[in-house]
This record gives sequence, structure tokens and C-alpha cells, in this order.
Amino acid sequence: MGFSFEHVNATDYDELRPTYAAESVRWVAECARLEPGSLVVDLAAGTGQLSRRFASLGARVVAVEPADNMRAVLTTNLPEVHAVPGTAEAIPFGDREADAVVVGNAFHHFDAEAAFAEIRRVLRPGGALALFWARTDEDTDTMQLGIREIDEVVERERASSPIVESYFSWFEPPEYLGGFTTLERRSFPTTRTMASARLADLFATSSDIASLPEPQRSRLLARIGELAAGLPETLELAERSDVHLWFRDGSGG
Repeated sequence: MGFSFEHVNATDYDELRPTYAAESVRWVAECARLEPGSLVVDLAAGTGQLSRRFASLGARVVAVEPADNMRAVLTTNLPEVHAVPGTAEAIPFGDREADAVVVGNAFHHFDAEAAFAEIRRVLRPGGALALFWARTDEDTDTMQLGIREIDEVVERERASSPIVESYFSWFEPPEYLGGFTTLERRSFPTTRTMASARLADLFATSSDIASLPEPQRSRLLARIGELAAGLPETLELAERSDVHLWFRDGSGG
């Protein structure tokens, strides 16, 4: 999409971005038969929300992240995770090295065709590809807290963009990928607690908002802050972790 997360406050990103249900990570680890020491490659790892989950299960995690500011925070907070520069279209690993490749809320930023080819290259036969998506659970009463109004303001301001369109396109991933098994999918409910005073900072870490031109971006964030002032001091946000899982087949190179 041409967006660089160098433009985002990495500390805010680490503190405020949604993480992933522990059950969703355990499900992938069990399906992929990951063992202590199994190599998990976390693509577009950000500050390590997903890396942290897999490292806690004993996996050997390498976080691939192109943004220097994100890698710096990840390295400070997760010294057990090896962080390297790189992209999904040019993964810095040899053929068939990885037991699993995972991606958290980022595949919509990739060149899908090139990324799938690279992921298949670095996965061992039978290795897992898991796309994780942290999403708001709109079927709950959370929206009654006034967050719906904030979402409506955001929708009006940002309108449509390549980033937004690509993100929503991954609500329905391809069932079949060349060189992979049929898609498996699961969804896991989770709850996140955060201060309403930080809502504007949270939205500022999102690529669709961070990429808006000034003064539109600042105006939108100020309006979010005004609306957040009318919310309870602490918010319990109902979310879900959607997981799309494929396995590399054993044919070819």
C-alpha cells in the first residue's frame, strides 16, 4: 500500500494496539504441531504482539519487520525474540527453514502473490501459514458505550482508501492457494481494557488514519478525543481474534 510505519509512534503502537487471544495462538500451535524450539517466522511483526504469544509457548521466534522504530521497541521489550529487517516479499530465510509463518493484522499491506510465493518457499512441507486478525466484535453491547459514534466519524473522514479496501477484502480469504491445503478458519472472543483518554492515540497508530493528509488527520484525532471525553474512564472492548490457517503441501521445491 506504500505506507511506512516509521510514521507511527512505536511506543503507542506497542501499548495500545489489540493483541490476540491466547486460545487462538494455542490452536495454531496445536494444529501445526509446534514444539519447543520450532521456528516461527512473524512477518510484519510490528512491536511483537504476536511474537510474544508464540515465544511464550517455547517457539523460536524470528520477527521480520521493515520499520526501524518498531524493531527497536520489539528488541527492547522481547530480548528472547530475534528481530530482523525484511519484508513478506523478500523473507530473509532459506528454503524450507520455517515450521510456521504467522502474520498479525498486516497481510493487507503485502503484495499477496509475491508474499504467498515467498512464504511457501521458506516453509517446510507441512508447515503452517496463519493469518491473525484482531477485530472489533460488533455483535456485542460494547458499541453502546458511544464508540459507534466515533466509528461513524472515522468512516466519514477517511472514506475509502486502498488500505481500507484491502483490509476489508481479507474478511473473505481465498479457500485455495497454490501449493497449500484448503483454508481452515476459527474465531476466538477476547476482551481488552483500555483508558478512554487514549482512544485518539490508538486511532493514530492505524495506517488508514496515519496516512491521512494534514490537517485532516489532526482534525479527526481531535474530534475522537472530544467524543472519548464523554465515555467511561475505563473501557472494556469486546474483540475477536480471527485466524486463517493453511498448510504447505509437500510437492515442488
